[in-house]
Amino acid sequence: MSAIGGGDTPASNDADTRAPSASEHEESWRARWCELDARHRAWHERHNARHHSFDGGRSLRWTLTWVLLKTVLLAWFVWLACQVWQLSREHSGMLDNSLREIAEQVLASMPEGLERLPSRDPKRATVPVSADQKMSFQVWAQGRNVVYSAAAPLQPLNPAFKDGFARRMIDGERWQVYTLSDARRGLIVQVGRTKRMAIKELQGWIVGSLLAAALILVLFGLATWKVIGMSLRPITALRDTLKGRPPLDLTPLPTQALPAEFRPLVDAFNDQLERVDAAVQHERRFISDAAHELRTPLAVLSTHAELALRATTLEEKNAALLRLNAGVQRSARLSEQLLDLARLDAGAETVRLAPLDLSDLIVLVIRDFETLARERRQRISLRAGPARLLGDVDQLGILLRNLIDNAVRHAGADGQVAVACTAEADGTVVLRVADNGIGVAPEDCERIFDRFYRAPGSPEGGSGIGLSLVARIAQTHGAKIECGLGLERGAEDPRGPGRGFEVCVRFPAAPVVA
Repeated sequence: MSAIGGGDTPASNDADTRAPSASEHEESWRARWCELDARHRAWHERHNARHHSFDGGRSLRWTLTWVLLKTVLLAWFVWLACQVWQLSREHSGMLDNSLREIAEQVLASMPEGLERLPSRDPKRATVPVSADQKMSFQVWAQGRNVVYSAAAPLQPLNPAFKDGFARRMIDGERWQVYTLSDARRGLIVQVGRTKRMAIKELQGWIVGSLLAAALILVLFGLATWKVIGMSLRPITALRDTLKGRPPLDLTPLPTQALPAEFRPLVDAFNDQLERVDAAVQHERRFISDAAHELRTPLAVLSTHAELALRATTLEEKNAALLRLNAGVQRSARLSEQLLDLARLDAGAETVRLAPLDLSDLIVLVIRDFETLARERRQRISLRAGPARLLGDVDQLGILLRNLIDNAVRHAGADGQVAVACTAEADGTVVLRVADNGIGVAPEDCERIFDRFYRAPGSPEGGSGIGLSLVARIAQTHGAKIECGLGLERGAEDPRGPGRGFEVCVRFPAAPVVA
């Protein structure tokens, strides 16, 4: 048992001098392996970063150079293989011709009386050096070897001494031998070459070709790298230009010095810059106009609130609060129209057209105005039949809501609003919204659909946004919009006899699906 507390027995080994255990060895090797693996990964990342652009794509310069080098290298290897195959077929014929030519030259160069020379004695004979050390020759006369090359063997290259070609095995090596005789002089010339020397010569040619190709490949790679770099300098300059631009500088990029292959890309980018610039300018105008339009209602609300706070009687307070409530409603309507305008501008490029019946949508929108019409003692009539068309249901809802809202607000108390929707024989859908208000002067009909335009003398202080939304949506759907005289007012009307205002929208016929 072990005792807890003080003891007389000292520790057997000091902790600092204790030998490491097997588990500690394993942990040490694991840590060292992790460190090496981390260094290996870091090296690979640096290596890949050299050949990849900042967005993760391979460098165009590196790709073109590598592809060209691989293509040239592959073509050269194919050519070399064809050459080696052709040489292997022709080499034996070339060797035979070479042996024949040398034999004829040796025989022609032998002097008269050569047959009287003593036979070959390696110990005391003077051995001439062959002009071609790759081949060996012997000159025989009356069975004696009288002239020979330095590398020629002692025995005859062809013991049969028969004119023509022969293959022989001499001292463990294969020889190709050609024999040529001169019967008049009694001379026989034998010229031979080992198979090893022939292969060595072929290998030397291949190695020389490889070295030459490697040098050419290196020079070609350097030249290609340099030329591609020079061609890409305009792209680098364009990148530097973009980096140095202010955030809101949307002027088109220059394309004069760019390679022809990059111009379509930069042209498309410039087109996008123009669209972005137009959108930014549009948003700036919208924000400016919206701020201008909201400034007046907010000032009116502040005024009515101050009047309500300063009112001394209940009647004055209630009147100020009623005017404040009306101002809040107008501001809410203005905010809603501004939001519709913003949504319409944001989705101008993504109109979702689908088959729908415009009459069903009109019924739903009119229900939203029943309470307001009841408060104003107005009557909204509807005459509609099946009216199929292709349209964006959200945008058409905004169009109908603004047309009916404009008619209800301008018809006045005890006024009339008439909505009609019919389909003509050719499939054209005609929408008419008319009221019996004071109408619009003919000279104002041209501008009434402009954004933030309000006709002079309008009894309702609108924002001038509603009809501009109507015109924008009609244009998106390929519809034509017109305005003219509306419903007739009777003589008993407080505003006097006359005609109100009408907006007519003609939607194109929906295509027939087979």
